[in-house]
Amino acid sequence: MELKTECRWDQITPAEFHNLAERYGTPFFLYDADAINQRISLIRESFEGLVKVFYAVKANPNLELLRAVRGVADGLDISSRGELDQASLAGFSMANLSFAGPAKTTAEIAASIEKGVGCISVESMRELVKCTEIAQRLGIRANVVIRINPQSLNRFFGMKMGGKPIQFGIDEEEIDDALAMIVANHENLNFQGIHIYAGSQCFEATGIAESVKNAFGIVQRIEAGTSLTCRTINLGGGFGVSHGENGHEMDISALATILVPILKTFRNSSTVKREIIFELGRFLVANAGIYVVQVVSSKQSRSKAFFMVDGGLHHHLAAAGMFGTALRSNYILKNLSQPDAPSIHCNVAGPSCNPTDLLGVDIELPRPEHGDLLAVMKSGSYGFTASPLLFLGRNTPAELIQYNGRIFLGRRSMSMADFN
Repeated sequence: MELKTECRWDQITPAEFHNLAERYGTPFFLYDADAINQRISLIRESFEGLVKVFYAVKANPNLELLRAVRGVADGLDISSRGELDQASLAGFSMANLSFAGPAKTTAEIAASIEKGVGCISVESMRELVKCTEIAQRLGIRANVVIRINPQSLNRFFGMKMGGKPIQFGIDEEEIDDALAMIVANHENLNFQGIHIYAGSQCFEATGIAESVKNAFGIVQRIEAGTSLTCRTINLGGGFGVSHGENGHEMDISALATILVPILKTFRNSSTVKREIIFELGRFLVANAGIYVVQVVSSKQSRSKAFFMVDGGLHHHLAAAGMFGTALRSNYILKNLSQPDAPSIHCNVAGPSCNPTDLLGVDIELPRPEHGDLLAVMKSGSYGFTASPLLFLGRNTPAELIQYNGRIFLGRRSMSMADFN
């Protein structure tokens, strides 16, 4: 199945974009929730219903966006009490949450147990001890999975989060003590299974397949060596998506061709009814968002053209090349006001006194005029909440949602004084 999830930016006219700018101010983010839901459904269908798709809230936690995906996503991956509360406000069942993170506080663990979070990914013996103690005190069994740091390093992931010394999970060679503790404390710990997140930004189907086969092998070793059953297997995610012009991303059709037989073989090897999960963030929402800024000034500096805009790294750190990448690469920029203007080779700079505040370096762009709106494409993930919003003291951008044929406000713009 070809994965087609087209966002509808081309259906919004320049006049309509300017109307949005006048109503909500610039800069603003705009997210296409319908495209996100379509992508979730197509991924699930591609794997023939053999896996569930959880949305990783960290990628974009906007409340109205979560509400829009609630009826389509199978659950949420969360990593803090704040995200737990956001999931609750969005109407998600606590049973459909998976809580991961290497530094869960005692209060976060207690809240997760008390509220009935479906899976607490235990990442250390300390967390396992805390789960046991708190569950005993509350008289509620804690739903736990063991997050495992695999021994093998998967070379296909751009950012490797397993197979080396790292803060995430319990090292595979050290899990016996954790498993023994779970068996000994079964009255307090409701063991669900395992969680393995090998890395992020994987563009090769064989890399994901290798990680999945490794996880299934670990499940089989646990079940052969203990009395425990892994009914939940969280395979992580890490499906790659590029923000550049090439549009490169994980080929879901190719991945399904390789992975579906593996999933079926594993399912048929046991009578245990299992829940197999992919948790995806960037892959679901990156393409479904744009960051819209307005040109306020321009200049020539030693033969190079610069266009200064009212947004930058304080709202979108990743687009300035300062979040989650080893090497800077330009996001795609478009001139929303004059898409057919003659092209110019230029740089697009934000308003700060930091020379790295650049949204575009040596790019080709339809020549903007003062007042034109520019869009930073593929800005649906790790934008608003992954940026230093109070830096410069400028207003935060409004976040708009496109859902069911209309555009509405998902989060209002706020001034620095609103945070005092």
